[in-house]
Amino acid sequence: MFPVLQSNLPYLLQGAVYTVALSAFVVVFGALLGIVVGTIASAAPAPVRWLINAYVFVFRGVPVLVIMFLGFYSFPAVGLRLDAYTAVAISMVVYIGAFVTEAVRGAIAAVPKGQVEAAMSIGMRRIPMLREIIVPQALRLAVAPVLNISLMAIKQTSYASIVGAWELSFAAREVVERTLAAFEIFLGVMIIYFLICYPLSKAAALAEKRFSYVH
Repeated sequence: MFPVLQSNLPYLLQGAVYTVALSAFVVVFGALLGIVVGTIASAAPAPVRWLINAYVFVFRGVPVLVIMFLGFYSFPAVGLRLDAYTAVAISMVVYIGAFVTEAVRGAIAAVPKGQVEAAMSIGMRRIPMLREIIVPQALRLAVAPVLNISLMAIKQTSYASIVGAWELSFAAREVVERTLAAFEIFLGVMIIYFLICYPLSKAAALAEKRFSYVH
């Protein structure tokens, strides 16, 4: 059953390895960017907050494919020669970072005000208060949203093939062009994406139950 898929499965799995690598890079560095920027947004002066708000507003309001195209064409425009895979990875990190920034900022705002007031009453300054009280609790609240954002990022890596980055979707298109067995191949691609995303979706559901409130 599905002989074309079976014979081309090793090639598709090679593409899946690139998809997983791209996803891991985007998720890790996008999350780090969002945590840093989201934390800064909660303590920065007004001009910095306005810049962060503009960054979040623009990147959350623009399709990821547009961001990929901008990244792909903007690097050569400033004299940087990056391959499609690297350009897409950097563009997606900045894009996903905007979503994580908002999640972290919301988590910080959700920390009970009584704890903040108690810290202020004993003379704790803003930065130590963020480091020792607010951010550790906010990160617990942000775990589930960040995992859901990571799921979104993994699925969106499929767009990378449009700008020439070789990964699972690109490999599938190559096989379909050669074999014309579109149904078999994309059925296999669907299963591979499911196997990549399912563990993370379960982790997000567990995290939502475990970290949905602050003690």
